[in-house]
Amino acid sequence: MTQQTLKGCRILELSTTLTTSFAADLLRQQGAYVEKVCLNQTFFCDAQKELTSSIATRREWDIVLTDDLQWKSACFPQAVTVFIDFQAFQTGDERELQVKAGWLKESEQESSPSIAIGGFPASLLVAAHIAFVTVCQLLEGRRNSTVVVHVASILASALHGRLFTMEEQEIVPMMLVPTVDGQLFIGAPSDEQWAFLASWAELDVPSCPTQSERRLQKSAINKALSNWSASQLRHELMMLGQTFRLPFASVQSHEEVLKCPQHKSRGFIQQQRIIRSPWIMSKGLAANQSFSFTSFKELQIVDLTAMWAGPYCTRLFADLGATVVKIEAPHRPDGIRGKSGSTPFFEELNRNKQSVVLDLNVEEDQEILLKLVEESHIVVNNFSPRVMGNFGLTDVVLQRQNASIIHAALSAFGQTGPYRDYVGYGSTLESMGGIVAQTVDHTGTPALPLFSISDMTAGVMGALSIALALYDQTTTNAAYKIDVSQYEVATMIASVPYEQTAVKPVILCDDNIIEETPNWWQAEEETIRRVRAPYFGEHTAIYKTKYANEKRDCL
Repeated sequence: MTQQTLKGCRILELSTTLTTSFAADLLRQQGAYVEKVCLNQTFFCDAQKELTSSIATRREWDIVLTDDLQWKSACFPQAVTVFIDFQAFQTGDERELQVKAGWLKESEQESSPSIAIGGFPASLLVAAHIAFVTVCQLLEGRRNSTVVVHVASILASALHGRLFTMEEQEIVPMMLVPTVDGQLFIGAPSDEQWAFLASWAELDVPSCPTQSERRLQKSAINKALSNWSASQLRHELMMLGQTFRLPFASVQSHEEVLKCPQHKSRGFIQQQRIIRSPWIMSKGLAANQSFSFTSFKELQIVDLTAMWAGPYCTRLFADLGATVVKIEAPHRPDGIRGKSGSTPFFEELNRNKQSVVLDLNVEEDQEILLKLVEESHIVVNNFSPRVMGNFGLTDVVLQRQNASIIHAALSAFGQTGPYRDYVGYGSTLESMGGIVAQTVDHTGTPALPLFSISDMTAGVMGALSIALALYDQTTTNAAYKIDVSQYEVATMIASVPYEQTAVKPVILCDDNIIEETPNWWQAEEETIRRVRAPYFGEHTAIYKTKYANEKRDCL
């Protein structure tokens, strides 16, 4: 199902890697015309492109995508050349990307091969970043210039979440357990959820009321949960867990994913294949005023997100100069802050932002939020679908406040469908989406990936969809609602033609030899800005004073 957001955009692809071909196909799915010069080989994502053996020199291009060094400095008048730098890699294939990025998980059995993440996660993650940069260049109207995307830096930055988990707060239990008919992911992240699970399963383990105590009892807890689940049916146990708001998930095979009622309901998979991007974009009525994009520095974003996917999405815009106002509840700061109030991972995800503390159950604070919405261009949330409605912040209310607002909702399973209210962490979605079933050890047994790859990929997919809405808005002046499903992102990672996704265990070699650079992309006259992440509530007084004065003057 092709969208028409980029209709009229002409892209020339000069690529030798699957990653670049993926990026071009993401743009083709939005209506762009893509012509690929076959320099080496074709991939499954090239099926609906115009394939040729030579460059049409007389044709005018808007974008040139290339990972071939000989074309980096070539002259394409009026085009932006996006050069994908694979400098640290020899072939740029999925296996090499994961090995050199340090993404492999050590096997529990000594001397056994390390475990690669199933599907094409590295290729798709980088491809989504390339597509995002490309749309940003179209928005800013850049011509006859070159942008460099550093593959190594993107892949290295994905490990920040893993380092945070190791150093700050490994969650126990978050594990795979056996059932009668397959494996199940079980999670109980909070102390309250653990207390309920331990009582429900009648676990014969120490009470362990805190995470630190549960970490010390990890082996005993894992064994007790495995004994409890082994006699039960996988789907029934998953449904019971979700009923109690626990992020349980069946480890689904490729065939089960294709038949999933959630995907069928949302029209994501038809006739055994994915037919659209992992988001649904709805256009509202045109606003009276016209929208003229000038610069990302003129944008303001209300950021109602926490943890990884949402904050990463909004940070990509903050890096470009947008004003991003991060909203946190007084009783519930972003969990990535950790006990100290800030961690290196929080700094990474929330640099260049402002922090405002608001209790949206309080009328005064909700008024301040609505004033922010009125002055902003974009609202991003990653609540479960019911939360915004519970606060009274429906799309009707937001659009009444700002007729051209772009509202992006990044949720676990999407805003519609039978699973819409299910709770999910990265491991939940990766189990359901087919990634875990393909992340196997040397015996073929599924394993959780080293880190939650679907979180970061969902974040950049959300940013890409917002950039596309901004691009479309320059001609429509309309409001937009964007519904991003992390489950669909995980499914996309795992569900490229299945016969090509059997990423087998590999011997650990030259592991983690790449480094993160200051900027994952570079334009000729622009670099990513880096300002520290805000303290909790650092900018609250500024906005409360501002709107209190405006209210007083109005009265």
